[in-house]
Amino acid sequence: MPPVPLSFGSTVWTFSWIPPYEDGIRRVAAAGCQSFELSIWNREAIDSYYTKQRIQDLKSLARDEGLTLSNIFCNLNFSSKPGDKSSRADLDGFRKGVETAAELGSPLITTSTPYPFGREITPILRRPISQLSTADVEPQWNWTAEYNQCVDSLAKACEFAADARLKVAIEPHPYRWVNSAQSMARLLERTGSPNLGFNFDPSHLFPSGDMPHFTVLMLGDRIFNTHLSDNDGQTNAHWRPGRGKIDWVAILSALEAIGYKGPLTLELEDVPGASHWTHTDPATRELEVELKKSIQFLRDQYSELHAA
Repeated sequence: MPPVPLSFGSTVWTFSWIPPYEDGIRRVAAAGCQSFELSIWNREAIDSYYTKQRIQDLKSLARDEGLTLSNIFCNLNFSSKPGDKSSRADLDGFRKGVETAAELGSPLITTSTPYPFGREITPILRRPISQLSTADVEPQWNWTAEYNQCVDSLAKACEFAADARLKVAIEPHPYRWVNSAQSMARLLERTGSPNLGFNFDPSHLFPSGDMPHFTVLMLGDRIFNTHLSDNDGQTNAHWRPGRGKIDWVAILSALEAIGYKGPLTLELEDVPGASHWTHTDPATRELEVELKKSIQFLRDQYSELHAA
C-alpha cells in the first residue's frame, strides 16, 4: 500500500506574534502549507481583534488562499492571590475563546495546563546558563486541592467545548501539570472527558524526559494535533526538524501506526527570522526559507521510512 500523502500546516504566530494575522495567513499559504493555526493570547484579542466582521474576513481569506483552519491556541488561565491555598480558573475567559473558535470554524482548541499555583518559573530555555533553577513555595499551599482544581476546571472547559462541537487538546510544557505522556494519561483518567486529547509537541516533551515517539504510541488516538520542531533535549527550543536530536523517522512511523490523519503543523519559534514573544515584529523572509526546508526534510524522512 502506498504511503499516505503528508499534509503540512504552520502556526501563524511565528509570522506575527500579535494581531493582525492576515499577512501571516497569506505567507503560510505561500510557503506551501495546507492548514494554519491562530492564537488567542488574551481576552483583549477577542474583544479588539476577533470581531464578528473580522472573523468573516479571516474565513474568507483562508478560503481564497486554499487553507484550512486546523486549530486555535487559547489558554485556560489560572490565578491566585497572596495567602490563597489554591488557584482559580478563568472559565468565563475560556468559554469566550471556545465561542470564538467555533465561529471561526476551528475543530479544535488547544490549551496548556498551568504552572502549580501560577508560580513564576525560570524558562527552560535559560537552563544551560542558569547556575540554579528553582521556584519558591508557600507553606499554606494545598497541592492536592491545586491539582484537583486543574482537573475540575479542565473538565468544565471540555464541557464548554463539547457544547460547541470542539475537541480540546492539551499542549505539554516543562514544569506545568502536564509535561509528559504520563501526566497527560493521568489527566485523561481524572477528567474522563471524551473530547480531551493531546497536542503532540516533541520539543516540549524531549527536554522533559519523554522519548517523543513513545508518547505517540502511548497516547494513541488521543493525539489530536501536532506542533513540530526540533531541539537538543536540553531546552524547549523550537528549531526546524533536522537541526536537533529528535528521531523524525521514528515519530512519523509512530504517527502512521496510530492512524493519525491530522496536519503536521510546524511551530518554528526559534529559527532565523521568526516572530517571537521576546521580539514581536513580523517575521522576516528567513522564516519562509526555514518552513520550506522543514517540509522538504519531513518529506524526505517519510520517503526513508517507506523506502523498503
